[in-house]
Formats: sequence, C-alpha cells, structure tokens
Amino acid sequence: MAQEDRAQLEFKKVPLVWTEPSAPVPANQVIVQYDGSLVYITFGQASLPLIWGDTDEEREQQLERIDRIEVTSVVRLAIAPGNFRAIADALQRHLSLIDAINKSLPQPT
Repeated sequence: MAQEDRAQLEFKKVPLVWTEPSAPVPANQVIVQYDGSLVYITFGQASLPLIWGDTDEEREQQLERIDRIEVTSVVRLAIAPGNFRAIADALQRHLSLIDAINKSLPQPT
C-alpha cells in the first residue's frame, strides 16, 4: 500500500450521526469537580419531602425533623478539559439565545 493511501486511511473523516435519545431524565442538582485531568459533572434529582398534617403545628413538627434532603444521581460524566470548555461555550451560546427569546416575549403586567 502506498504511503499516500495509508495516510488517507489514518485520517478518514466520517460524520457523527445522532440517534434519537431516550426519554429526558429530570435533574435539578449538579456538581462539577476537576481532578487535574478530567472534569466530572454529576446531575441529580432532589425531591422535596411531603409535608402533611391537619394543623400548622403538625406540619412544623415534620419540618423540624428533616435534617437532609437526598439527591439521587442520574448521570455522572467524565470530560476532558478541552471538551468541557467546548460544552461550556455551547451552553453559554444557548443561554444567550434563551435570554434573547425571553426578552422578545410579552412580559406580564
């Protein structure tokens, strides 16, 4: 095989084709960590505890007993810093787009 042909095989470009994702998973908590080589992003879901009772006193007593709210991790991603920067840039561009769209919507009076 000629060296030119070998070089073409080593650097062949192919498109990425995204498949339809599964159903969205809700997440309302996030932790970002860096260990010096990878950035870890963990998304989680926390649900508020159910508070019930016939009187304010019963509900207040329940609230006093709550000492923590657990977060269930739904996904943990490990990302190289360069890719993390690209993701952060994409998120920032979308935030700017969301802000522009929201500014154009009628505001409640």
